[in-house]
Amino acid sequence: MTATEFVGRLRQRTPALANTRETAYAVLFGDRLGLTVFLATVVLFGLVWRTAFLINDSYTLANGLYSLSNGQLAMTEAAYGPGLETPGANRYGGQWYARNYGVIVLSLPLVFALDLLSAVVELRIALVALWSLALLALVVQCSYYTDGDWILYSGTVAVLGLFGLNVALAQPLDAGRTHLYALQLTHLLIAAFTPVVLYRLLSRIQTRRVGILSTVVLTAGTPLAFWAAVPKRHAVTGTVVVCIAYCLYRSRKPADGAVIAQRQTFRALSYALVGLYAWVHAPEALLLCVSLALVDIPTAPDNSPRTLVRIGVVFGLSLLPFIITNIAISGSPVKPPRLLSGGGSLGGNTASGGGSNGGGGGSGGLRTPLAPLLGVIESGMRPLLLLGSELVSGFKALQQQPDDVYHAFMRSGSASGALDIGGEESVNLSLLESAPVLVAMLGALPVVGRLRLPSSMADRTLSADRVVDAFTITAFAGVVLLYASRLPLHAQVTARYLFPLYPLGVYLLVRLPAVRQTLADHWHMFLWTVAGTVLIGGQVTVVFVALTVNGIGEAFQLHALLALGAAVPLGIWALSGRSRGRFGQVGAVLLSATTGVAAVFLLLTTVEYYALGDAHLLPMVRALGELLTLY
Repeated sequence: MTATEFVGRLRQRTPALANTRETAYAVLFGDRLGLTVFLATVVLFGLVWRTAFLINDSYTLANGLYSLSNGQLAMTEAAYGPGLETPGANRYGGQWYARNYGVIVLSLPLVFALDLLSAVVELRIALVALWSLALLALVVQCSYYTDGDWILYSGTVAVLGLFGLNVALAQPLDAGRTHLYALQLTHLLIAAFTPVVLYRLLSRIQTRRVGILSTVVLTAGTPLAFWAAVPKRHAVTGTVVVCIAYCLYRSRKPADGAVIAQRQTFRALSYALVGLYAWVHAPEALLLCVSLALVDIPTAPDNSPRTLVRIGVVFGLSLLPFIITNIAISGSPVKPPRLLSGGGSLGGNTASGGGSNGGGGGSGGLRTPLAPLLGVIESGMRPLLLLGSELVSGFKALQQQPDDVYHAFMRSGSASGALDIGGEESVNLSLLESAPVLVAMLGALPVVGRLRLPSSMADRTLSADRVVDAFTITAFAGVVLLYASRLPLHAQVTARYLFPLYPLGVYLLVRLPAVRQTLADHWHMFLWTVAGTVLIGGQVTVVFVALTVNGIGEAFQLHALLALGAAVPLGIWALSGRSRGRFGQVGAVLLSATTGVAAVFLLLTTVEYYALGDAHLLPMVRALGELLTLY
């Protein structure tokens, strides 16, 4: 009996288990390919996972989780870092508080699970075993798409061999850092759903093949894997924006029978995601809420009072964790921890002003009964006004500070000052240097030039995919304006504040006809060229860095030049808007080259540039980093 026959018989004997599995596929991953994408992403993220602090802000989250696991909302002890006054911590009422409480609470069960594992087996071995199980599950899933069982058997042997190698090379892992590991694992798992949801969205709008190829572009061609295991909001934001886009698409599917209820559910779920994300980062959640409402409400097929009330109730319920946390800390339902010190995003003076009692007793007497209502309205409008001022400041920055915008989005190397604020070499890449494949978005210019104006009201009705396009463009522009006045900043590495632009940008470029057709027609060439760029081009890059580069700053600028060198011809091809014949083959090579260049940067950053004291989760990656000394 072969393995496939055994699995088939087992499935026939356990129909309830099979039904449960299929339901899990549909809800979490969409289908088996979605599960395969998830497992492959988790395996990749595990390879680049470093069990150390990359950003000082992570100390605040780790201390916040430590305090919460001990039953304290305020940070009472600095279990990590130099003290409680670390970046991201806010002082209120004589106590220090963390931020991003949404991911802190989500990480709490993992703290207890890791503590339980460490009591049974050495933590390093346990985490390596979990990674090996994910790799084995990936092998099993891949075996379904091949004839015969050779992938299943050979892959299983390879997994066992890798597990044995990691065990042989293993060194003790600090069991006192379980709060950091729990935060990293939470962010890693959330980030793994970004390519999954993007696949589900594009497989419905385009084809499953295009959806799969888009996940390759996203995971290999952008810094998603670099930030996946870093306790910062960036990876969470990437998943949230694609989930909102997916829910928005499902809310516009043709209505017949039970599908009507599904449309309403997905529409309400898109707002619920925004409300839950406010528990992580309220300013960006407010921006996403405004972007969603601007696109959803004018294009919705049903804006009846009953429908809007239902959406409002769901949105209000999703805000409850955010509101309860704010009240517990500051007493204000709309004042998150990051605004306690009057700084940060949407910061500044949040006081309501001291002149409310002036202006005439008669007028004040008439308004007294309405004072509570007016206070609620004022509290609700203040965040919107702050957001509006931030967007206006960003628009002015685009006009008045073109050099800063250029350094943030295009070329970082000529930015003023060779040293970082901390006196170290500047290692901040621009958006385009971090993900050169995004230059293919220039292909939108010939598409816009061929658009025609609608000739009737029927033509003005947006289809489901056009609604998602509109939301993506609106959110993309909103993120640019929100951060344009603040960039470039230190400790960015790969334009991390602009992280939502990576999944949004990949979606937009795959929606372009030339890119979409090229990937669909020449997918073999695309995949093989990506592999060749990583395997062969990576070795050439290693040799070049070892022979010519002196310091991490020069290494980063080398990768920046490689990225821009690959981006220029891709941009020219995208502007041509052609994908037939040789043009399609050239486009596939250029798309794969830019994707592969970013992947090489990711691998070298993990193994060499940011080894973080050889803190890799997998001992085999640590051993490789010890052997590879480039400068």
